[in-house]
Amino acid sequence: MYELFPTDALLPAAAPRDLPAPDERRRLRRQSDLSLHQVADACSVTETTVRDWENGTTTPRGHNADVYRNLLAGLHARLTQTPAPTYPDTTAPDWPALGAIHREIPSQAGTDQPCRRCRQPTGQRVGGKPQHLGTRCPAPAPHPASPPTASVPAQPAPTQPAVVFPPAIPAARLDYPTAGRRTSAGPLAVIDTDGGQGLAAHYPDGHRRPLAADNCTELLSWAVTAGLGAPAVKPGAGLDAGPLLVLTEAATARLALPLAPPAWAQRHPRSDHLLLRQLRAIGWQTDTHGLGPWSTLHPSNQDPHRDGIHLAVTAWGALYRDAWKLPETLDAAQLACLLGQYTSLLRTPLGTPGDCGHRLMSDLRPPARRHPVSGALLCPGAPGALTECVDPAPCEAPAGHHLAEGRAAADSLAVEDLNWWRTPAPAEAECAYVVCLAVNLPYVADCNNIRVADGSACEVDEPPFDRRTPGSWLVALPPVRPQHPQLPSPFPTEGLAWHPTPAVAYALERGVTIRPVKGWLRRTSPSGPYLNPWYDRFRKAHLTALQRLGITAQMTPQAFETALHDLPHGDPAGVALLRAVHTSVDGGLARLAAQPADPDHHPALPWTSPPDPSWRPDLLAAVTANTRANVHRKLCQTARTGHFPLAVHAGHIVYATRTPSILEITGEADCGFRVGISPGHVRPVAVRTMDWFLEHCRQDHNPALTDTAAPW
Repeated sequence: MYELFPTDALLPAAAPRDLPAPDERRRLRRQSDLSLHQVADACSVTETTVRDWENGTTTPRGHNADVYRNLLAGLHARLTQTPAPTYPDTTAPDWPALGAIHREIPSQAGTDQPCRRCRQPTGQRVGGKPQHLGTRCPAPAPHPASPPTASVPAQPAPTQPAVVFPPAIPAARLDYPTAGRRTSAGPLAVIDTDGGQGLAAHYPDGHRRPLAADNCTELLSWAVTAGLGAPAVKPGAGLDAGPLLVLTEAATARLALPLAPPAWAQRHPRSDHLLLRQLRAIGWQTDTHGLGPWSTLHPSNQDPHRDGIHLAVTAWGALYRDAWKLPETLDAAQLACLLGQYTSLLRTPLGTPGDCGHRLMSDLRPPARRHPVSGALLCPGAPGALTECVDPAPCEAPAGHHLAEGRAAADSLAVEDLNWWRTPAPAEAECAYVVCLAVNLPYVADCNNIRVADGSACEVDEPPFDRRTPGSWLVALPPVRPQHPQLPSPFPTEGLAWHPTPAVAYALERGVTIRPVKGWLRRTSPSGPYLNPWYDRFRKAHLTALQRLGITAQMTPQAFETALHDLPHGDPAGVALLRAVHTSVDGGLARLAAQPADPDHHPALPWTSPPDPSWRPDLLAAVTANTRANVHRKLCQTARTGHFPLAVHAGHIVYATRTPSILEITGEADCGFRVGISPGHVRPVAVRTMDWFLEHCRQDHNPALTDTAAPW
């Protein structure tokens, strides 16, 4: 590298002779999977000028020569995994014009810092962050490091041969058409063997077509012209979804891919896994999440959000050994039909159900998106979208976040589900049964009308409480009076603590005097019900999936209870679809505060907020608090009929009854619970004896936890 870029090339007045030869310039660009347009943007010149530089027709001079030289030096450092030379900021290329490549340029710093992968000290940087070069860090030193000596400038080994890459073949590159795409074939295809030596693509509509492909390169070549894909969930405002290819175990073997899932080190986007080597050969790569059971593949010089092809490898755990847990008895045609139904109800499955539920939030309120290189507007977005990547307030930060490091327990948000039980009163102990009822999709039912602001929180002293202002409030919530001793507390804690807006609003409703001491509030616009379309989408999907299993809102309570009893023995595909819809709800909400899946992050270290505007722990806290308040409100209303709960866990409630039916509770005119299939309604889960309940009390165990495994 030092022979190619000598030290005098760093001087501002360097001569054009210090530039690599034209053929070398072209090689560096092609092996970096960059277009002429990207290099031209990075150097602030025209595409024709860069083409002339690579052909040797013209030679860059002056400032253009300095910028072009530094860009080529960075590309050479990236390809050879050696530190790039330093240069003045005035001659720095516009690295963001190169897309994700600018985050992979290695450099050398003057001081050592812990590598973000192995935590050993290193002076090397990748994308400005401390990290050893290459895909693997060196083994830890067996002995403590010796005392530092006088620094000596590193010199290249004179006998080390220069790294030589074979010239790229332009014909081998596979481009994804950016215009005129068709989605008439459907959103996805399940790839399986056709019984002979070839492959076949199974579509959601039941069609089956032969597929001539012997490796992943040929599979992607087929996919870019197969007419696969799905229109945007929010038409006219968001991006279309790319094709999904689901590889069965037989198809994975036929494509000569490993049947074992990649090890953690090989999942990194820059690893040497077989699939990644095949992708690089045609100018493709994975997105920043890397390789795994669910992967996004895209041309290196295109946008993964718009130009990606998604791959689900069942042999690596997709659909069967992850959160989907689909029955393995489904053949390829049935699997394609099931995934097509999920797509029509929610969205194309491009990850686990939790990932799909979380992505659906921004699908329904998409932000405006521009191409990462050209800056062209790809979609206009929708009103109410979250566009800012913000940190949570210190009290809202989830465990493991750097803002939660060293935080006292009293300084964290007081948010948790209802988890309470008591021993029966003498009159209740004489009842023969206890019945457990469950609220349908309680978090979906209670996410409606929760206000979310697109912006960071501001600390305010002694703010007046406003139920329309989203945020967290430091307030003392005394015990609610009058509070019946046979009812749980409406709040997770008493005394001075941090509470989200819905919890404080419910305290105000219960007659508590509110005097906030401090607040982390979000007053920026928009401040609206962000999850309303998400609620509508899941409600419709929930009802449709139940109707396909023969469960409708017009059923009598007795027929409804019988249908629930027979549900686990019904159509396996229909039950799996219903379970996937509900798992998408819980997992999607959990992703609002989940640790980001960063392949470069060490799991034992604090992490920072992911660059995702829809990552909002404050929204998850508000939904949880609102769910607790609504369940408590219904418990209080039901208590007016003389029925008090024995145990509560989240949306599962246990009552003492004389008969084995929840109608003894819900049949009362003033009962707060209504039997039905809509979100917020309740369904019977289990009937037990009072002796069973008393035995759990003796074991100091919440009996409502035992009956949480409902049919859906």
